[in-house]
Amino acid sequence: MKNSTSVLVGSLLLFLSAHRLPAPIREEATPKPVAPRQRSESKSSEKSSSTAESGMKSRSVQVIMTDNTKAAIAYLKNYVQTYESMPFAGKSDVRPDEIMEQLRQALSTRFSNVSILNSSSPSRNGGLTMLFDLQAHVGSISFTTNTVSFVATFKNGAGRTIQTISAAGSSMIPYPNFGSQFPKAVSKAFADFSQKLNATR
Repeated sequence: MKNSTSVLVGSLLLFLSAHRLPAPIREEATPKPVAPRQRSESKSSEKSSSTAESGMKSRSVQVIMTDNTKAAIAYLKNYVQTYESMPFAGKSDVRPDEIMEQLRQALSTRFSNVSILNSSSPSRNGGLTMLFDLQAHVGSISFTTNTVSFVATFKNGAGRTIQTISAAGSSMIPYPNFGSQFPKAVSKAFADFSQKLNATR
Protein backbone atom coordinates (compact mmCIF):
# COMPACT_ATOMS: atom_id res chain seq x y z
CA MET A 1 0.00 0.00 0.00
CA LYS A 2 2.80 2.35 0.91
CA ASN A 3 4.60 1.50 -2.32
CA SER A 4 1.49 2.25 -4.35
CA THR A 5 1.11 5.58 -2.62
CA SER A 6 4.76 6.47 -3.34
CA VAL A 7 4.37 5.55 -6.98
CA LEU A 8 1.19 7.61 -7.22
CA VAL A 9 2.81 10.65 -5.59
CA GLY A 10 5.89 10.33 -7.80
CA SER A 11 3.75 10.13 -10.94
CA LEU A 12 1.78 13.18 -9.85
CA LEU A 13 4.95 15.21 -9.25
CA LEU A 14 6.31 14.13 -12.60
CA PHE A 15 3.08 15.15 -14.29
CA LEU A 16 3.09 18.55 -12.59
CA SER A 17 6.75 19.14 -13.53
CA ALA A 18 6.13 18.22 -17.14
CA HIS A 19 3.16 20.53 -17.29
CA ARG A 20 5.25 23.51 -16.17
CA LEU A 21 8.03 23.04 -18.74
CA PRO A 22 8.20 25.96 -21.22
CA ALA A 23 7.26 25.30 -24.79
CA PRO A 24 10.21 24.69 -27.14
CA ILE A 25 11.50 27.83 -28.91
CA ARG A 26 11.44 27.68 -32.68
CA GLU A 27 13.93 29.85 -34.55
CA GLU A 28 12.51 31.47 -37.66
CA ALA A 29 14.78 32.78 -40.40
CA THR A 30 14.88 36.57 -40.46
CA PRO A 31 13.72 37.80 -43.88
CA LYS A 32 16.51 39.53 -45.77
CA PRO A 33 15.77 43.10 -46.92
CA VAL A 34 15.22 43.32 -50.67
CA ALA A 35 17.22 46.07 -52.33
CA PRO A 36 15.05 48.49 -54.33
CA ARG A 37 16.62 47.39 -57.60
CA GLN A 38 13.87 48.71 -59.78
CA ARG A 39 14.17 52.20 -58.34
CA SER A 40 17.95 52.08 -58.63
CA GLU A 41 17.77 50.94 -62.23
CA SER A 42 15.25 53.68 -62.93
CA LYS A 43 17.59 56.32 -61.52
CA SER A 44 20.47 54.86 -63.50
CA SER A 45 18.36 54.93 -66.65
CA GLU A 46 17.33 58.53 -66.01
CA LYS A 47 20.96 59.48 -65.43
CA SER A 48 22.03 57.82 -68.68
CA SER A 49 19.20 59.53 -70.54
CA SER A 50 20.19 62.88 -69.05
CA THR A 51 23.81 62.32 -70.04
CA ALA A 52 22.80 61.34 -73.57
CA GLU A 53 20.91 64.59 -73.99
CA SER A 54 23.70 66.79 -72.67
CA GLY A 55 26.64 68.23 -74.57
CA MET A 56 27.53 66.88 -78.00
CA LYS A 57 25.93 63.54 -77.05
CA SER A 58 22.48 64.99 -77.66
CA ARG A 59 20.38 63.02 -80.14
CA SER A 60 18.90 66.05 -81.91
CA VAL A 61 20.07 69.33 -83.39
CA GLN A 62 18.31 72.33 -84.92
CA VAL A 63 20.19 74.34 -87.53
CA ILE A 64 19.72 78.09 -87.75
CA MET A 65 21.09 79.90 -90.80
CA THR A 66 22.79 83.21 -90.07
CA ASP A 67 22.33 86.28 -92.26
CA ASN A 68 25.72 85.52 -93.87
CA THR A 69 24.46 82.06 -94.85
CA LYS A 70 21.26 83.42 -96.35
CA ALA A 71 23.29 85.98 -98.31
CA ALA A 72 25.71 83.29 -99.53
CA ILE A 73 22.87 81.06 -100.74
CA ALA A 74 21.25 84.04 -102.50
CA TYR A 75 24.62 84.85 -104.13
CA LEU A 76 24.94 81.29 -105.46
CA LYS A 77 21.38 81.30 -106.81
CA ASN A 78 22.03 84.61 -108.53
CA TYR A 79 25.27 83.24 -109.99
CA VAL A 80 23.43 80.27 -111.51
CA GLN A 81 20.71 82.49 -112.93
CA THR A 82 23.22 84.88 -114.48
CA TYR A 83 25.42 82.08 -115.89
CA GLU A 84 22.57 80.13 -117.45
CA SER A 85 21.11 83.27 -119.03
CA MET A 86 24.26 83.78 -121.12
CA PRO A 87 24.14 82.55 -124.74
CA PHE A 88 25.50 79.00 -125.26
CA ALA A 89 26.45 78.79 -121.57
CA GLY A 90 24.56 75.61 -120.82
CA LYS A 91 23.66 74.45 -117.34
CA SER A 92 25.80 75.54 -114.40
CA ASP A 93 27.37 72.91 -112.16
CA VAL A 94 26.80 75.19 -109.15
CA ARG A 95 23.92 73.83 -107.06
CA PRO A 96 23.00 76.14 -104.16
CA ASP A 97 20.76 73.49 -102.56
CA GLU A 98 23.75 71.15 -102.36
CA ILE A 99 25.12 73.15 -99.42
CA MET A 100 22.19 72.37 -97.12
CA GLU A 101 21.90 68.80 -98.43
CA GLN A 102 25.49 68.04 -97.49
CA LEU A 103 25.10 69.78 -94.15
CA ARG A 104 22.11 67.60 -93.28
CA GLN A 105 23.95 64.49 -94.43
CA ALA A 106 27.03 65.32 -92.34
CA LEU A 107 24.97 66.03 -89.21
CA SER A 108 22.88 62.87 -89.67
CA THR A 109 25.97 60.72 -89.05
CA ARG A 110 26.12 62.15 -85.52
CA PHE A 111 22.51 63.11 -84.67
CA SER A 112 19.38 61.01 -85.20
CA ASN A 113 17.15 64.07 -85.56
CA VAL A 114 18.30 66.99 -87.73
CA SER A 115 16.05 69.93 -88.54
CA ILE A 116 17.02 73.00 -90.58
CA LEU A 117 14.94 76.02 -89.65
CA ASN A 118 14.04 79.00 -91.78
CA SER A 119 13.44 81.18 -88.74
CA SER A 120 16.08 82.52 -86.39
CA SER A 121 14.32 81.21 -83.27
CA PRO A 122 14.81 77.56 -82.30
CA SER A 123 11.90 75.54 -81.00
CA ARG A 124 12.24 74.01 -77.54
CA ASN A 125 12.91 70.34 -78.14
CA GLY A 126 15.62 69.74 -75.54
CA GLY A 127 18.36 69.20 -78.13
CA LEU A 128 21.17 71.36 -79.44
CA THR A 129 21.05 74.44 -81.64
CA MET A 130 23.66 74.97 -84.35
CA LEU A 131 24.32 78.36 -85.91
CA PHE A 132 25.50 77.84 -89.48
CA ASP A 133 27.58 80.76 -90.79
CA LEU A 134 28.53 80.28 -94.45
CA GLN A 135 30.78 82.12 -96.90
CA ALA A 136 30.98 81.07 -100.56
CA HIS A 137 32.65 82.37 -103.71
CA VAL A 138 32.66 81.09 -107.28
CA GLY A 139 35.67 81.88 -109.46
CA SER A 140 35.12 83.96 -112.59
CA ILE A 141 37.53 82.52 -115.18
CA SER A 142 40.00 79.67 -115.58
CA PHE A 143 42.68 79.35 -112.88
CA THR A 144 40.66 81.36 -110.37
CA THR A 145 39.60 79.74 -107.10
CA ASN A 146 36.25 78.65 -105.73
CA THR A 147 36.00 78.81 -101.95
CA VAL A 148 33.54 77.49 -99.37
CA SER A 149 34.02 78.09 -95.66
CA PHE A 150 31.72 78.04 -92.66
CA VAL A 151 31.59 78.09 -88.90
CA ALA A 152 29.23 75.78 -87.00
CA THR A 153 28.50 76.95 -83.45
CA PHE A 154 26.72 74.44 -81.21
CA LYS A 155 24.72 75.66 -78.23
CA ASN A 156 22.91 73.74 -75.52
CA GLY A 157 19.36 74.30 -74.30
CA ALA A 158 20.54 77.10 -71.99
CA GLY A 159 22.09 78.97 -74.94
CA ARG A 160 25.67 78.30 -73.84
CA THR A 161 28.22 77.60 -76.60
CA ILE A 162 29.65 74.12 -76.13
CA GLN A 163 31.46 73.56 -79.45
CA THR A 164 32.64 75.57 -82.45
CA ILE A 165 33.82 73.92 -85.67
CA SER A 166 35.35 75.76 -88.62
CA ALA A 167 35.64 74.08 -92.02
CA ALA A 168 36.82 75.12 -95.47
CA GLY A 169 37.36 73.79 -98.96
CA SER A 170 38.54 75.16 -102.30
CA SER A 171 38.89 74.20 -105.96
CA MET A 172 40.20 75.82 -109.13
CA ILE A 173 38.34 76.52 -112.34
CA PRO A 174 40.18 74.52 -115.02
CA TYR A 175 41.25 75.46 -118.51
CA PRO A 176 39.43 75.06 -120.76
CA ASN A 177 36.51 76.11 -118.62
CA PHE A 178 33.89 73.38 -119.03
CA GLY A 179 32.58 73.83 -115.51
CA SER A 180 33.34 75.78 -112.37
CA GLN A 181 34.29 72.73 -110.24
CA PHE A 182 32.55 74.51 -107.38
CA PRO A 183 31.03 71.21 -106.11
CA LYS A 184 34.57 70.02 -105.33
CA ALA A 185 35.05 72.95 -102.96
CA VAL A 186 31.74 72.10 -101.27
CA SER A 187 32.72 68.44 -100.86
CA LYS A 188 36.13 69.33 -99.40
CA ALA A 189 34.57 71.73 -96.90
CA PHE A 190 32.09 69.13 -95.65
CA ALA A 191 34.72 66.40 -95.55
CA ASP A 192 36.71 68.72 -93.27
CA PHE A 193 33.61 69.40 -91.18
CA SER A 194 32.66 65.72 -90.85
CA GLN A 195 36.14 64.78 -89.68
CA LYS A 196 36.14 67.47 -87.00
CA LEU A 197 32.56 66.70 -85.94
CA ASN A 198 33.34 63.00 -85.47
CA ALA A 199 36.34 63.92 -83.31
CA THR A 200 34.19 65.87 -80.82
CA ARG A 201 33.03 64.28 -77.55
